[in-house]
Amino acid sequence: MKEDRREEYYHTRVKESGPQYAGFDLPSAEILLSLRYTEDVLHQACSPILAQYGLSKSSVNVLMLLRHGPAEGMQLHDLGDLLLVSRANITGLIDHLEQKEYVTRVVDPSDRRARFARITTKGMELLDTFMPLHYKNVKSMLQGLSESEKRMLLSLLKKTRESIAAHADSLEQAAVAEFTNAE
Repeated sequence: MKEDRREEYYHTRVKESGPQYAGFDLPSAEILLSLRYTEDVLHQACSPILAQYGLSKSSVNVLMLLRHGPAEGMQLHDLGDLLLVSRANITGLIDHLEQKEYVTRVVDPSDRRARFARITTKGMELLDTFMPLHYKNVKSMLQGLSESEKRMLLSLLKKTRESIAAHADSLEQAAVAEFTNAE
């Protein structure tokens, strides 16, 4: 396996260059980089397995939402709201899953403008095959953490998301103001 030098490289660059910028905080910058880097490492580990099944993380997410959601299916906008990835491409994602016969679209009888997506038997069979392997791999990937470390990490990640969400609006407003003043 090829050595991954990104962690050391980015840590060094941020540590050296960050202090020249107002508002720089090394631990905060390192956390952001570490979260992005960890997500990329996870993506690289999972993508080949997903590809063997012709899946993406988004398609697995949709199939799981439909499998464990209401029996009548879910409206596309509701799926988009619940996705753990960008909701911008929900129509294309459903089109792709429909072509593979994992999902079918159904018109809402009470509102002909509304469309539901519903998982098919073929989609459920795919999940029945894929998910045990996926969960086995997840367990294997995280075997370096104790149960208490896993609970601590979950707690810290939740707290991080809450902090980000609590400050997102003010961050966007500040960025717009700074950009406007810079012009």
